[in-house]
Amino acid sequence: MNNPFYLQEIPVDAPFCNRTAELKELQSYAEAKANVVLFSPRRYGKTSLVKRVQKKLADKGAVCIFTDFFGVGSVEDVAARLAKAVFVVTHRKASLWKSALRVVKTFRPVLKPEASGGISLSVERSSVAKSGLPLLEETMESLGEFIHTTKALVQVTLDEFQEIVVLKEALQVEAALRTQINQHRASYFFVGSRRRILLGIFNERQRPFFQGAINYPIKTLPAGELAEFISRQFTENKKKCSEELARKLASLVEYHPYYSQKLAFFVYEAGKAVTEREIQQGFEKLILSEKPVFEAIIQGLSPHQRLLLRALSEEPTPKLLASSFIQHHNLGSVGGVQHSVKQLEDLDLIEKDEEKGIWRLVDPGFSLWLRRQLEEKV
Repeated sequence: MNNPFYLQEIPVDAPFCNRTAELKELQSYAEAKANVVLFSPRRYGKTSLVKRVQKKLADKGAVCIFTDFFGVGSVEDVAARLAKAVFVVTHRKASLWKSALRVVKTFRPVLKPEASGGISLSVERSSVAKSGLPLLEETMESLGEFIHTTKALVQVTLDEFQEIVVLKEALQVEAALRTQINQHRASYFFVGSRRRILLGIFNERQRPFFQGAINYPIKTLPAGELAEFISRQFTENKKKCSEELARKLASLVEYHPYYSQKLAFFVYEAGKAVTEREIQQGFEKLILSEKPVFEAIIQGLSPHQRLLLRALSEEPTPKLLASSFIQHHNLGSVGGVQHSVKQLEDLDLIEKDEEKGIWRLVDPGFSLWLRRQLEEKV
């Protein structure tokens, strides 16, 4: 049997834990041509969830456009990614392909055969295309014309949307996008993991997108349902795992969707049966496999930010600016802590848990790894 757990994005036809209410609600919003901001910490399954919504909509005849803004480097790059997304979704449908070629004049598609037998699609700017904001505005106008001439519902997902804030023309980009999107008879999903920045775009009064979409948080999975799902996936794939053991597995990573899936993957590979020993061995492999990711995060931070992260991994606290906490962890001044908190919140590395009233690291795997740096086996 193949391993039923996934290390990468979960395919749309693979078993999916819960999210029934979210799937139904998001599909309803899309069909009502509503705009939605989907946000959560990293690796909560937002992209997999949205692609499942798009699959359900596509099965009913909708045209679903998906583009990822992660790592976007310029206004021209934003425009190119939007144009490419239109060509990608239309190139196998003759009528839509002709429509896209007719209305999207800023870019033209480039199709190349691959050695594996497939075809790759990229775009290049047309000879008459403008640059900068005028290029983006014209591309968005083209997208609007495509939506207008398409009889079916159009749903557009912009993944990692908050990445546009890194551009020097960020506010102009926001304004250009908002102006055009307001005229489109389509549904837009704005998806992102850097929640403070993403929500700032839509909830700060002076920003172009202020109150331009429904705020929709994606929360962690219910512990019981996650344990039941993990247990069932093991059992249906010829490895017995009680719900008690499945709950223990998920609890090691604080029921985090991605880490629970990855830990289960390693445990499935370990042997014929699921035992506490195999769960612990899988956990060690999980932490080791994530080490390069965590080290890359640390390398991009200032010494004081690193100290604050280690302090919160060791001692989540309700009073981040308390003198006792600052002194115990050698964090210097209140002002220094306030500055680091702002930076780490923007990076979505720390958060205030409103239910428990404590400051903590967002990523439980990262927190576990940091705590291990403070300890030494003897």
